[in-house]
Amino acid sequence: MKKIKKKILRETIKELPQNPSLKVYKFNNSSSYYCSFYVGTKVMKSGNVEKSLRTKNVNDAIKKAKHIYNSWWKENNEKTIKTEKNFDKDIAQEFLRHRFNKYKGRHSTQPEREQLKYDNYLKKYFEDVDYTNIENVNNVINDIIENLKLDKKTDNTISKYISLISQMFKRGLNNGVITRLPDFPTFKVINQERPSYFNSELNMISKQLDEEYNSSKDKFYLETKDYINLIRSGGFRPGIEPLKIKRFQYRFINDKDNPTEPILLFTLFGTKTKPKHQLTCHPYFTKHIFIPEILKRNENTKSNDYLLFPTYKDRQSLYRKISSVFTRISKKLELYYRNGSTRPIYAIRHTFAKNRYNQNASLEVVARQMNTSTKMLHRNYLDNDDKMLLEEHKRLFPDWNLKEKKGKF
Repeated sequence: MKKIKKKILRETIKELPQNPSLKVYKFNNSSSYYCSFYVGTKVMKSGNVEKSLRTKNVNDAIKKAKHIYNSWWKENNEKTIKTEKNFDKDIAQEFLRHRFNKYKGRHSTQPEREQLKYDNYLKKYFEDVDYTNIENVNNVINDIIENLKLDKKTDNTISKYISLISQMFKRGLNNGVITRLPDFPTFKVINQERPSYFNSELNMISKQLDEEYNSSKDKFYLETKDYINLIRSGGFRPGIEPLKIKRFQYRFINDKDNPTEPILLFTLFGTKTKPKHQLTCHPYFTKHIFIPEILKRNENTKSNDYLLFPTYKDRQSLYRKISSVFTRISKKLELYYRNGSTRPIYAIRHTFAKNRYNQNASLEVVARQMNTSTKMLHRNYLDNDDKMLLEEHKRLFPDWNLKEKKGKF
C-alpha cells in the first residue's frame, strides 16, 4: 500500500494573532489537532516548536495551544542562548598554548601577560558569541573598546587589548577555524568617541533617499528609508536583527486611554541576549510611516515573508549594501563626521537611547526596550555631549530651573 505523505490541511489552520506565530492545525493523516510556533533556529534546528494537542475539538485545541505557548516562553525566555561555537575552546586557548610554546625558554613574561589580559577581561565578552558571525564580533569589539575607555585605560593599553584579539583571530584564520577576519579598528579610530545623530539629520538622510528613488525608480532606496525609520523608532539593534523580522512578528495592542492610537508591538526571536524580546515603537512612526508606507509597500506578501526587502535572500549582503548606502549619503550631506569622529549606521542606536532619556524615560525602561542592561546603556549609548549634560544638569537642580529662582545652595 502506498504511504500517504503527511501534510497540513490548510482549511484547518487557525492563527492566533495575540500569540505571535502560534497556530493550530490538523494533518491529513490525523484527526487530532497540532500546534506550532516559531522560536528561532538558535533554539530549535527547524526554528519551530510543534506539539500534538490530543484533541479533535478546535476550541479545546486553541486553549491547549495557548497554554503550551505561554508555558514554553515562561520556562525559556530568560535562558541565555548557547551557541555551538566556543571562542574560548576553539580560538583563545589554542592561541595561548601556541604563545607559551613559542616563548618557551626565552625568559619572557609576554605569554603570561596575554593570558591575564584574556582571563581577567576579554574572556567574558566572548562567552556565547558565535565567532563566525562577523557582525556580532564587531559589536563585541566596539563594546570592549568603550568599556576600556570607561575603565580609564590609556590609548596604548587599549591598542594592546585589541592587538591581542586580532592575533587570536588571525591564528584562527590560519588554522581554518574561521574564513574571514572581523573589522579591527585602527589606533586613530580607537581614540574616537562615537556621537549620535540628531533627528533633523536623520530626516535629511530620509529625504535624500526619497530623491534618489525619484531619480532612479529603484525601490531599494525606499526600503532603506524604511529600515532607518524602523531602527530609530524603537530599541532595535542595527544590523541583521531588524532585517530578519517577518510579517507575523508584529501586531497592534490597544490603549483604553487612547483607543484611536494603536500601539505597534514587535516580537523578536533569537536576539543577542535571549530567545524572545518584545518592544514597542514610537507612535509617530506607527501612524505616519509604518501603517501608510511600510505595510503598503509590499501588500502581496505573506505572513512568513520578511517585513523589509522581502525579495532579498542574502540578508548579510543586504545589510552591507544598506550600510554602504547610508554612509555614502551621510558623507554627501556632510553629516558622517562629527567632532572628529565617524557616525556609521549603528550610531542610530545611540540616537534612540539619548532621545528617550531626554524625554525623561527611566534608564530601566529604556534598557529593557533596547534589550540591554542599564550599566551597558549608560556606558555605551548615552554620549556626554553638551546637550546631554545640560539635560542632566536640569534634572540635578530642578528648583533652579523655575522662572523665579527659589533654589538655595
